[in-house]
Amino acid sequence: MDLGLSRRTYLVTGGTRGIGLATARLLLEEGASVMIAARTAESIEKATADLGEHPQVGFVQADLRHPDGGSTAVAATVDRFGALEGVVNNAAAFSIDRDHPDRAAWTGLFELKLLGYEAVMQAAIGHMNGGGSFVNISGIASMRYHPRSPHVSAMNAAVQALSMHYAAQLSTRRIRVNTVVPGVTATDRYERRIAHLSQQKGLDLADAKKALDDTVPLGRPADPVELASTIVFLLSDRSASTTGATVVVDGGTVIFPEAAYVGSES
Repeated sequence: MDLGLSRRTYLVTGGTRGIGLATARLLLEEGASVMIAARTAESIEKATADLGEHPQVGFVQADLRHPDGGSTAVAATVDRFGALEGVVNNAAAFSIDRDHPDRAAWTGLFELKLLGYEAVMQAAIGHMNGGGSFVNISGIASMRYHPRSPHVSAMNAAVQALSMHYAAQLSTRRIRVNTVVPGVTATDRYERRIAHLSQQKGLDLADAKKALDDTVPLGRPADPVELASTIVFLLSDRSASTTGATVVVDGGTVIFPEAAYVGSES
């Protein structure tokens, strides 16, 4: 399916691995130009090697926890490509379960996933004079009780509320805002969750993987490409009437409240 994304430009934060990298790759396959924002030079170097030389991809080092991180990422996109039609706010931080997250854990996630996403949106809106699309990535912890990571649940829920607010505010400008909620997804975080569970429960890696996969009704983690396909669809005009929506891609986890949490991810 041609999604009509050629000659359009998109910014993907947290785009050097996992869902973000899969989204950037799919956008490039659709003929779009993509600016990838990441916190560290090391992650940018690795993503550059993964994607290879490509004239339609750029990279910018920007930490969304800093007040100027969002504007830095947006400015680099417009400077490089001269336009901006859409943004994927995907920057995240891996969180190991803790019984009582301290103030630093709350503050760090607040700065990244709420203030950071909002700063990117504020900086990008002025460049979307012909309309545009934002997709903000939340997390399944926002929709289910999480016994050890209330900060993860709270901040991901806040991302969904932020998206609905901007969807309402920007609708008359033909700018759409939607949220995608991943569940267990086969990224490097998934591998770290397995390793953490193995150590925590004294399981071998195969049993730890099965325990994590068993929390998903479909019995397996989502492939990052499955998330990317949903995200790219929401960026495209094929979803032109969709705004203020929350799209859950979790293998059915949220409709089975008896499925236990194993590990955490933000």
